[in-house]
Amino acid sequence: MKKNLLLMCLFIILICGCDTKKEKQIKKDDISKIEEKTEIIEEPKYVDDNPIKIAFYNKNGYVLSLAKGYSGPINIKKDITTFQVFFSNDEEVRFSNMKFGEYFYNTFNEINPEKKYKIGFNLSYDLNDGTHISQNIFGPSTTQTNYDYIEVYLYDSYKHRNDSFYSHIEEYEFNDETLMTSIKLTAGSKFNDISSKVILTVFTYDEDDFDEETNEYRGISKYSLEISNSNKSYE
Repeated sequence: MKKNLLLMCLFIILICGCDTKKEKQIKKDDISKIEEKTEIIEEPKYVDDNPIKIAFYNKNGYVLSLAKGYSGPINIKKDITTFQVFFSNDEEVRFSNMKFGEYFYNTFNEINPEKKYKIGFNLSYDLNDGTHISQNIFGPSTTQTNYDYIEVYLYDSYKHRNDSFYSHIEEYEFNDETLMTSIKLTAGSKFNDISSKVILTVFTYDEDDFDEETNEYRGISKYSLEISNSNKSYE
């Protein structure tokens, strides 16, 4: 009787052990299947294939000369300088038989027929208190953010190609057809609070050309130059 009872206990232990091993094996098999089905989805790497060249130019009649920067006395509430925008990196661009606004319009349509790319600007500088400012400008409304430091005025010379005089672009008239053909900088009321040289950049962009965290332009279609005040010494 005791012998039979002992054999029965051993049999139960063996069955439970087998079941436990089977259960563990099933769990391992299930995990393996889940791992096989789980795919690692990687974020697509950002690549900018923008073919447009762009730069700042100084205009003299029918000749555009590549702007390398500006250095001169800068006084509060006085204009600093104006730059034309054009789609080239050449030292000199010549055109004839048309006004600059029309030449700008024709060239931009030729290199950007689907109107995929737009024009933007960036102003970058440091303040006396250590604050760094990086201001993206996409139209009149975005010129107001740091207006006390640097006043920015945008112009559309295509729209006013037949006008002898015209003013800067106002927000109420800004739309998808507006062309920002030139930019003027004026020293704001707090310009002397700027401790560094000012970096002015022009760029062309589409929807994925800005860093998701910093909102800084990360594309390749850009041109930058320095604005420095000869009344000031920079360390």
